Amino acid sequence: METIPFNIPVEEARTLLLDTVAQLGTENVLLEEALGRVAAVEIVAREDIPSFDRSPLDGYALRSSDLAGASASTPVTLQVQEEVPAGYTAKEAVKEGFAVKICTGAPIPQGADAVVKFEETEFTATQVTFFKEVKPDSNIVRRGSDISQGRTIIKPGKVLDPADLGLLAGLGYPELPVFRKPKVILFSTGDELVPVDEPLRPGKIRNSSAYLLKGILEKNGCSVTLGGIVKDSLEELMAALEGALDQADIVMTTGGVSVGDYDYTPKAFEQIGARVLFWKTKLKPGMATVAAVKKEKLIIGLSGNPSAAAAGLYRAVMPAIYKLSGRESLDPAEMTVTFLEPFGKSSPGGRVLPGRLVFRDGKTCIQIQSKQENGMVSNWGGCNVLALVERGRGPIEAGETCRAVYLGG
Repeated sequence: METIPFNIPVEEARTLLLDTVAQLGTENVLLEEALGRVAAVEIVAREDIPSFDRSPLDGYALRSSDLAGASASTPVTLQVQEEVPAGYTAKEAVKEGFAVKICTGAPIPQGADAVVKFEETEFTATQVTFFKEVKPDSNIVRRGSDISQGRTIIKPGKVLDPADLGLLAGLGYPELPVFRKPKVILFSTGDELVPVDEPLRPGKIRNSSAYLLKGILEKNGCSVTLGGIVKDSLEELMAALEGALDQADIVMTTGGVSVGDYDYTPKAFEQIGARVLFWKTKLKPGMATVAAVKKEKLIIGLSGNPSAAAAGLYRAVMPAIYKLSGRESLDPAEMTVTFLEPFGKSSPGGRVLPGRLVFRDGKTCIQIQSKQENGMVSNWGGCNVLALVERGRGPIEAGETCRAVYLGG
């Protein structure tokens, strides 16, 4: 293990992983299945939205010049030429001295240059009276005012959101090419673990890390299969890894990455012929992270402690997962947050603190649990921001600030 980068800065670990992976292939998906997927191609509007001038409200379409001089004391009455519901067009152009009754979303009749809402008129079935002038172009949504033909609406690497799907639907895209989701097989290791549906026995703990990590990975665009619990056996772990490499883009394990007598993970990576990229990072929690590559597949070993595993996944591994996924942006947005509560521990080597983003008195704040331990899961509840406490910092008082990254959600 002497030649393997050991206990390196997390930024260096991130770079080693990014330099190792490449984007996955693409596939076509139906539009209704595209939410959260990553666009694989540039998509250009092939038509205007809207595709015609339309009315944004129920009212009367008319020639603005016909209302010249209209006021409360000198109202103007026009004849109702016809009625145009949404989905239909006027039979003819608006004539001088006439108005067309029009519904929300209906095309503006030829010759009309303004729409007056019903509430501002008095009307019968055949006539409508107006009490003020109207400016040309009033209450008309022009063709292409939302999206103009030829405009780029989706760039490769964009994570598709609900608005993207609405635009694609409006432009007539029933399906589109996206990057394939990274397939992850996640194993948990350790004789102390039992499945969630088994009763606890003395010395045993339920396998909670697997479900925390599965949720994080799926939230970030991966397809995850739980591979089950592997006992503290070098041979069993090697067999599990070898079997998973043919089925997944990433094989991930939890536990067995420290330096104890039963910590077989780094050795197992080497024994199956994988090239170990690094072992341990300068990250608290999350130091016990190991990464390797075989058959152009990533093999990641995370801590057996839930909080440490989540921190290592987010800070060291997630950028590589984003690159595999085809995402344009590989790094979360950075910000400065203000602590709402004190944190009493020093951070000689730096620290990651999960928390919730809160806006208070015009400030962007972080709310954390006062207790932060490697084996905890509860401190990740509702987590959407990570405070990045710098190396050498002492206890943090409420009101002090810190650099942080936004995880979304």
